[in-house]
Amino acid sequence: MKLKIYSLVAAAALTITLQSGCKKDFLDKQPFNQVTGDVAFNTAEGAEKLIAGAYGGMYNDYHIWDYMVNGDVTADNAYAGGDNPANIQIDLFTTNSTNGNVGRDWGGLYSNIKNANEVLENVPNIQDPALDANGRRNQILGEASALRAYFYFHLVRLWGGVPLILKSPTSLEEMQKTRSSVDEVYAQIIKDLEYALPNVRTTAANKGIITKGIVNALLAKVYASKPNPDWTKVQQYADATIAGGYTLLGSFDQLFDGAHKNNSESIWEMQYDGWGGPMGRGNWMTGVIVGTGWKRFCTPTNDLVAAFDAEGDVIRKNSSISFRNVVTEGWSDDYWSKSNYPYINKYRNDDLANSYIIRLADIKLLKAEALNESSASGWSAAATIVNEIRGRVNLGVTPAADQASMRLAIEKERRLELAFEGHRWFDLVRTNRAITVMNAQRDGNGNLLNYNVTAAKLLFPIPQAELDRNPNIR
Repeated sequence: MKLKIYSLVAAAALTITLQSGCKKDFLDKQPFNQVTGDVAFNTAEGAEKLIAGAYGGMYNDYHIWDYMVNGDVTADNAYAGGDNPANIQIDLFTTNSTNGNVGRDWGGLYSNIKNANEVLENVPNIQDPALDANGRRNQILGEASALRAYFYFHLVRLWGGVPLILKSPTSLEEMQKTRSSVDEVYAQIIKDLEYALPNVRTTAANKGIITKGIVNALLAKVYASKPNPDWTKVQQYADATIAGGYTLLGSFDQLFDGAHKNNSESIWEMQYDGWGGPMGRGNWMTGVIVGTGWKRFCTPTNDLVAAFDAEGDVIRKNSSISFRNVVTEGWSDDYWSKSNYPYINKYRNDDLANSYIIRLADIKLLKAEALNESSASGWSAAATIVNEIRGRVNLGVTPAADQASMRLAIEKERRLELAFEGHRWFDLVRTNRAITVMNAQRDGNGNLLNYNVTAAKLLFPIPQAELDRNPNIR
């Protein structure tokens, strides 16, 4: 069996190839993260290589780095910092279709989808009895389905309706698909996750592997993010996640000290062991947000620091932000004094620092939100969860005492708890708060930042390269 592959990033090359009658040569090429050469994936070992490729493809710019730019720089948690024009455009809401990050993220996520599709297309056809021992074939297919759902979850939140590519295109017509609606994309995400849930393993020591806890957590987040949230489903899947044996780590700071990887609170975690480790994967993102010698990226905002201070949230502030004197550095900054300059502190273990995709506090606060939104009296039950999260960092009980005030209390709690973990922008968008919050942003001197956010700026533009190669995507 020959592995079927495709690449949306290389659509232009495919167009030329198809038109010249050499389709087979192009389609038979191996992807960059698979074994090179003419390999037949017709054994259980081959199936393992395919799913390893799907996981390995996540070690790209999007999942290592851009998730924070998209989730925190776009929002009110971080300024772009540095001198990267693509990041600065995203920060200032001047992003256009030629933005480098936009093209890179689109291509990276569709490359991830390609890898998942290769598993889903090829593994069912492998005739190796060893693959069915202990249900491993179904596990692999469930993991690939969950991964594909996760990648589309990012695409739909960043771009809205996008093309649904669910199999390897074999023609120009299949390559140049139109955009599916937002509802259609969410329906496919849920379908993939519902398929995955009964098939994936219950637990895994390595929190980078898809488990039932991850699938339940993703379903909770998906149902909360749909244009019409289903709060009953959010609570159902949040409860299922919480019942999966996860517990809050006693110390908030231990989540980020590098000595507690894959801990009891972690649900899904990117795994790094350094460039010389068994995986050979170092988290290079830490080097671009912390350090000296040049101006680093993703600088914490004045507004976020003020939010920590207003809450008296010393523990989470110190775990999230480190202030340093950098007056000798040869660069300037529009927002901060260099004598007391903030850096992100959650990824402090050099290139060994793991990063959380989902952790329990996120899901608990999502359950609190579901309780609050389900009824006018739900705020009281939600308060119990919010106070549990606050209690870990020695904060008193929330003063929220009705549905409206609890809604804002949960929003604030999610911001302070999950800062720099890539969630803030998506929270603001799904709660219809992005325009109000961002247009009220001020610098440290109280001057409006004039982001002028409109509904049209809540989504990324389709990359120009995609517009050029696919006339049906406009």
